[in-house]
Amino acid sequence: MKKRTILLAIAPLFLASACAGGPFGRAAYRSVAEPDTARAYGDFMVARVAALTNDPETASRYYAASIGTAPAGTEVAERAVYSALKAGDFGLAAGVARRAGAGKTEAGLVPLTLAADALIHGKAQGAVEILDAQELSVFHKMIALNLEAWSQLARGNVAEAVALAGSNRTGDRRLDNATSHLVGLLQVAAKDDAAAVETLAALWAAGARLAVGAETYAELLAARGDRDEALGVLNAFRTEVSYNASLEALRLRIESGEKIAPKRLNLREGAALSFLLPGAVLVQNTSDDYATPYLVIALALDPKLHQARTLWAQALVRGERRDVAIRVLREVPEASPYYAAARGQLANLLLSDGRDEDALRVAAEALAARPDRGLKLQIAGLYRALKREADAEAILSDVITADAADGQDDWRVYFLRGAARERQAKWEGAEADLKRALELDPTNATVLNYLGYSWIDRGINLEEGFDLIRQAVALEPKSGQIVDSLGWAHYRLGEYEQAVEYLEQAVTLLPADPVLNDHLGDAYWKTGRRKEASFQWRRALKLDPPAEDRARIEQKLLGGFEREPAPGAAVAR
Repeated sequence: MKKRTILLAIAPLFLASACAGGPFGRAAYRSVAEPDTARAYGDFMVARVAALTNDPETASRYYAASIGTAPAGTEVAERAVYSALKAGDFGLAAGVARRAGAGKTEAGLVPLTLAADALIHGKAQGAVEILDAQELSVFHKMIALNLEAWSQLARGNVAEAVALAGSNRTGDRRLDNATSHLVGLLQVAAKDDAAAVETLAALWAAGARLAVGAETYAELLAARGDRDEALGVLNAFRTEVSYNASLEALRLRIESGEKIAPKRLNLREGAALSFLLPGAVLVQNTSDDYATPYLVIALALDPKLHQARTLWAQALVRGERRDVAIRVLREVPEASPYYAAARGQLANLLLSDGRDEDALRVAAEALAARPDRGLKLQIAGLYRALKREADAEAILSDVITADAADGQDDWRVYFLRGAARERQAKWEGAEADLKRALELDPTNATVLNYLGYSWIDRGINLEEGFDLIRQAVALEPKSGQIVDSLGWAHYRLGEYEQAVEYLEQAVTLLPADPVLNDHLGDAYWKTGRRKEASFQWRRALKLDPPAEDRARIEQKLLGGFEREPAPGAAVAR
């Protein structure tokens, strides 16, 4: 409300600037003659300020108000549609787009919104005509061609649809990978299962890993009787990528002997994926909520596509719109396969806002409603964040036991339990878990680093420990935390000059980490560089370290460096 009040207060200032000026106040006289234009200009400027201050709700309203008479060259329609979609209001976006018409635009959200609106109203040919008239950017052209492909399929033009999607390439491997999966889904929708198996098998063999592709491929395999191969695909996805609730549900159905039929997408569902998949690429590769408009359109086309809500929430968090992310996650219904994932995300958001008990309550309520493996891992993560390592260990042990009963081994769970045990000084069990995690994923830099440093910190297996950390650095040379571990290992062995070399590299890679700056200060002190040590400790304090670290750093600044840092600090990340 405060932001809105400020923006409303700004509007008269813009109107005043539009009216004043010119000899003898001629601009003021002109504004009286053209009040609609002046008002539209004020609305436009308020909208711009709102957009710049991350207030898309206000921006969309004021852009919409000024669309008819906005200043030339401002592309106000595109901005209005963009703001409305960022505000999560597809209805407003579609209304603004209809008012603006489908004129050519280099951006493309106006015609894409119009095309999606046409598809929602069953006008596939209308969508094709809208998109054919455009000269779009590469990214938007890729979406448009996929929409046209699904529209052609809905009209019975199977060969044309598949050919259109198959020729749709941007040169970006990530986007082209998404489009290739859409080809397979088009073939399934057209009931050409043999061709779809061939398409998806080639993608799988090439290392492409998208959940929707893995699910459809496994469904096709199971439907033709290749259940073991289907289970192999699902298990490989969990091992190589991550746990996915929808894939897990399919695995259980296959194992129970249920007859499996591949899901054949309709026009709106296929069109929704044409927005979802590139939106997912944006979520993974951008640091703001640029993906929001595409995910909002996907949900307008297919309101049951709840994966879009979980991705949208990720984008909103990156765009610093956490309150909206919480609201979006609460809208995922309990019946959805993505309910557990959404509740886990919600709990983590509440935790990061300092609402610890609310976070645990949300997660516990969800787990009571559905004993989901992914949610158990989320709750274990919450407990670890709250330093309740014993509680985390108990849940992780349950997951490992259940995995073993299913013939599964997941390095992530062993690693997390090993870390929880190490922080409880249960070293024997921790070491066994970390070794098992390394057996399951021998080239995992995180595990190599943790186990290697843990050995060195305890003065055991020194040569092997250094070797593991060096392997981790070779695998991830730009990881400030891993390079810090190598420097800190040298420090723990009294090799202070070597420690400075690596710790300086670590701070260069991750300058805003208080632990790394603290470590570099310690190494400087040990090599006689006292002023530089004090500088690094003061810098560490400015970076808001945990309370216990702050007290220790302040003591070093007051009384010099009289005692060693707490053992294990480098791995307690």
